[in-house]
Amino acid sequence: MKPSKSTKLLTYLVSEADHWTSASLLSNYLSVSTRQIRKYIAAINQDAGAALILSGNQGYRVDMNVYTGYRERLEQQETPAMRINYIIQKLVSEKDGYDLYDLSEELYVSDATIENDLREVRQMLKKYQLTLRREKERILLEGEEKEKRNLMRNLISSDSYDNFVLKDEVRFLTFHYHFWDFRSAISEIFARNDIFVNDYTLNNTALHLIIMIDRIRNHCTLQNENGSEKLKGTRQHTVAQQIRTYIEETYHLQVNKAELYNLTLVISNNTSMIDYSFITPDNISEYIEQTYIDITRKVLKSVENVYCLDAFDEEFITKFTIHIKNLFSRADNNYFVKNPLTSKIKLSFPLIYDIAVFIAQEFKNDHRITLTEDEITFIALHIGSYFENKAQNKSRVIVAFVYADYYSGHKPMLDRIRQRFDNQISIRYAISINNFQKTFPDVDLILSTIDMPFSQEHVILQPFLTERDLRNIGEHVSQITRRKENQTLKSSLINFLDEQLFYKNPQFDSKEQAIHVMCEDLIHLGYAQEGFEEAVLARERMSSTAFHAVAVPHALSRCVNTSFICVAISEEALHWGNHPVHMVAMIGISDDSRKLFSEVFDALIDILSEPGNIHRLSHAVSFQDFFQHLQRMMDEVRLKADD
Repeated sequence: MKPSKSTKLLTYLVSEADHWTSASLLSNYLSVSTRQIRKYIAAINQDAGAALILSGNQGYRVDMNVYTGYRERLEQQETPAMRINYIIQKLVSEKDGYDLYDLSEELYVSDATIENDLREVRQMLKKYQLTLRREKERILLEGEEKEKRNLMRNLISSDSYDNFVLKDEVRFLTFHYHFWDFRSAISEIFARNDIFVNDYTLNNTALHLIIMIDRIRNHCTLQNENGSEKLKGTRQHTVAQQIRTYIEETYHLQVNKAELYNLTLVISNNTSMIDYSFITPDNISEYIEQTYIDITRKVLKSVENVYCLDAFDEEFITKFTIHIKNLFSRADNNYFVKNPLTSKIKLSFPLIYDIAVFIAQEFKNDHRITLTEDEITFIALHIGSYFENKAQNKSRVIVAFVYADYYSGHKPMLDRIRQRFDNQISIRYAISINNFQKTFPDVDLILSTIDMPFSQEHVILQPFLTERDLRNIGEHVSQITRRKENQTLKSSLINFLDEQLFYKNPQFDSKEQAIHVMCEDLIHLGYAQEGFEEAVLARERMSSTAFHAVAVPHALSRCVNTSFICVAISEEALHWGNHPVHMVAMIGISDDSRKLFSEVFDALIDILSEPGNIHRLSHAVSFQDFFQHLQRMMDEVRLKADD
């Protein structure tokens, strides 16, 4: 594979470092505009953190002093993962293979290091049914062209997405593409043909097409067109033909019948002929088969029961049913879309992601379909909208309202307060100053129209209620709610911990051994039953529970007798698959504590999301030391929430 154009530009300027090079010469050399040359140079200088490429009236020139330091920094930063990606980048596009010694020279490492990297490459290629073949010192990538494209798609998605939109400069592609312009052209073709697509699936379609174009330009084409006859005459096939015409005219290449068939499949799996914005709870059965409606309702009912959530409303169920229909269609075609938000959702919203994993497990058990982490993330986006739009019932703040009685003048004020804070407070007492008691032992907040030396938390109101009064009440109610929730969580976390379930510097060789030892002890101590270990492993197989330097294996299983958090800490990293961790917190929740799961899980993740907290906890010298650290961290979380 050719180097990226940015790399070629820098390499060329280094070779010509003793004199200036004009923009027009560079433009001709790379077959791009002078404006694009300026963009490349700006990006290179930004990456270098200095003026690596100087500009002047005569053109451009490399500052070799800056370049020497830049090259040394790059070599120090080179990681095995970066080398592996580079090796795959070379192998996937070189039909005649790539020389091992060339790889060694280009990556500035020994031949032995390349040999070790190739072992990792072989492991990575297994899930794509691709293999490496050796001809003396030449390495060749072998397997189906379709799987090579899947490999490229996954590597590009994880390497080159900038939050949502693919970068124009993609190092896994041979040629340069303007992704946004290409995406817009495809979108216009869809719109002309009344084909509906969302931003995520439009990204996936555009990426598929760019890879297809790049492979054809490298003389690597699909040949199998079996099944193409059944798609002829469909609207998706018509659109595929129009896109083929656009590609052939724009990129001056030929798209064969097998490529056209694959393009039609991609369009079918990423688009719809129905404008889903018109589907409502009242007419959904006219557009969606009853099978998918039933599947959706069943799995959401399970989510409500297991996570103790309020019922999902009909609007949510309708939108989610549409998604489930499309998801099952993709699964039937063994096609799954990429989601650029997967890592962000998994780390930032662990409970929402966990519910999505639970749904994926239900589909696997009931319908024998296995979802990727990207597909699970799309489910999580729907679940997140539920949490955003539907506030869960929180424990209310208990209020006493104290007033000076004058012809029941306090009643309008009381009604307005009730209306404003309907779901947040419960007014237990409304009493005049004549009947006032010094304290209310079961009250969280006193609201009073009389300024008195109250011994409890209170808010003094104006004789006529103002917006400022209401904001003041709201701030106090929010702070009290957070304190109460924090106290409940603190009590729960404390009750879930047990010194018998604490491991300091255990000798776990793998995550499987860690799970086995911890589960075995939990069963022996009566916290869990047989079957819990398999439930934890099943959850782990769906999606790793490791993040930062911690793993939180768990399962909402009926095999838990008493709720617990089993903790292992280690100053030396433990191997959790490919993820090094310094702490393992295994969670088990019994049936009578299920309502607490979401709060406990979120609170624990909130604490463990801070790398400094993991460091302090993993270096605790004893259970008591760990326990005290955890309590202080919970208090810190509460103080941050109050600020």
